[in-house]
Amino acid sequence: MDFIIAEEGVPVSVGAYGAEIAYYGSEIVLNYETEPPMGDFIFSAKLPLLNKELPFWMYGRNLVFLDVYYVIVESVKKKTWDPITTVVVDIHRGKYASLNHWYSDISVEDEVVLKNRYEKSTLILKSVDGLEWIQL
Repeated sequence: MDFIIAEEGVPVSVGAYGAEIAYYGSEIVLNYETEPPMGDFIFSAKLPLLNKELPFWMYGRNLVFLDVYYVIVESVKKKTWDPITTVVVDIHRGKYASLNHWYSDISVEDEVVLKNRYEKSTLILKSVDGLEWIQL
């Protein structure tokens, strides 16, 4: 298992061995579960400091940490690899919010811009306040 110290706005990718990722006094641990036919590893995830497990699996590619609380991930229902939905996880307070679509590209500059290159859709995430948060 790799140990990674994440940086704000810098995408993180996790290999097959899984990873423990530290970010601003919190942690998320990814454990390998499967690999779909097209590649890219899928992981279960835990927030060990909160003793919480995420109720979905997530791809280990393009994890983007924001602010001091959040990580944006590509999620799937457990024991599946499709459909993919982008989710924001609050790793400090143990809750998550679905963005209800898959955004394959995330950029962080003055604002968070999420794009789906296949459907040509874009979401500008100006605030997380309006999201529907689900407690773990």
